[in-house]
Amino acid sequence: TVEAAMTLPIAILVMLVTINMGLVVFGQQAVQSAARHGARMGSVAQSCPACWAVREARSAIEGAVPVQNPDVAILSGGGAAGSILRIRVTGEVPNFFGGLSGLFPGIPSGPFQLKGEATFRQEGW
Repeated sequence: TVEAAMTLPIAILVMLVTINMGLVVFGQQAVQSAARHGARMGSVAQSCPACWAVREARSAIEGAVPVQNPDVAILSGGGAAGSILRIRVTGEVPNFFGGLSGLFPGIPSGPFQLKGEATFRQEGW
């Protein structure tokens, strides 16, 4: 029982850190996928590619569970065939251990910031 009392808190802490890092990786994949989807949809749009890119990226990131406060920004608007359409999707994933930042140096105090960017060339026909 003494061994269990000593190792159980460490095992639970390792498990929670693993879950938190898994959420961060999943959230990063979600914002990257939303940026890629928005840029692709904007690159094939025949009118207002930036409008389509923002709309599609927002609809893709709104359903991502761990991502909070999502934002979509157009970095380069596309337009004429062959021009560049670049989009950035950002968001946050909560940090379960933010309250421990005062006790243990190196632990971030706020939520994890995520950023995904995608670039596509505007298609035209």
